[in-house]
Amino acid sequence: MLIVIVGPTGSGKTSLALSLAEFYNAPIINGDAFQIYQEMDIGTAKVERDSEDYKKHYLLDIVKPNQTYSVKEYQEDFRKIYLELKKKYPTIIVCGGTGLYIRAALYDYVFEDEEEADISDLEDLGNEELYEMLKAVDVKATETIHMNNRKRVIRALQIARTHATNKSENIDKQEHALFFKDEDIRFYFINPNREQLYENINTRVDQMFDMGLLDEVKKLVKKYDLSLTAKAAIGYKEVLDYLENKCSLEECKELIKKRTRNYAKRQVTFFKHQLPCKEFATKEELLKEAQHE
Repeated sequence: MLIVIVGPTGSGKTSLALSLAEFYNAPIINGDAFQIYQEMDIGTAKVERDSEDYKKHYLLDIVKPNQTYSVKEYQEDFRKIYLELKKKYPTIIVCGGTGLYIRAALYDYVFEDEEEADISDLEDLGNEELYEMLKAVDVKATETIHMNNRKRVIRALQIARTHATNKSENIDKQEHALFFKDEDIRFYFINPNREQLYENINTRVDQMFDMGLLDEVKKLVKKYDLSLTAKAAIGYKEVLDYLENKCSLEECKELIKKRTRNYAKRQVTFFKHQLPCKEFATKEELLKEAQHE
């Protein structure tokens, strides 16, 4: 059995997954795009490295912050580790908030391997200019890609240049069937009421600063030339701006809270429409269901 736990940032996914991992004696495969990065711990709310909980996780800390990592690579890594774990464990848990990673891993997403179009002319363009270009060639893609997610916007433009069809058309023509066709896969979506979720997010951001987020980012930029993806992570981007005197510390904190809340909205929309989930308002209700279904 494969149990998939999804939900917005701050919904309690990790603690829920850990409870189920203990109940089923199951490993947890990470489904968060930023927890794959080494040394990006506080800002991604990663479980503590020295804890027993950390040992239950797979696909954590697999990429250095100066390296790039694609959805295709995640798909390949996920399927490899899943098949290995399946030999040992009757139940496996996937937990994360990156919907595209989870869909790519579990569904028949096909990624093109042919030579890619030159995008050097896009590098100096602003995010808004790139987004308007994407609207012109693949307006459907803009429904799931945020304007400030520069890497994904450019990737969608590159696909449109490389292929006769754009990214959305490539996805639409695929079957969208589960890749592991014979598996018992259960999708659970924890979606707290918005007021509670936003309170959780605001509290979490304050806790991250108390835990040393500023020092974590300082160490990262001293040690690495961060990849564009790592730099774009909410929490890290804003702290980098603060360290470059582009905003005050309070403005930095408020921006992180605001952008995290906005990201949570997009996550909820994705999970409601892109995965066949049973939805629960509290992790207690979900836990009870998952343990006895």
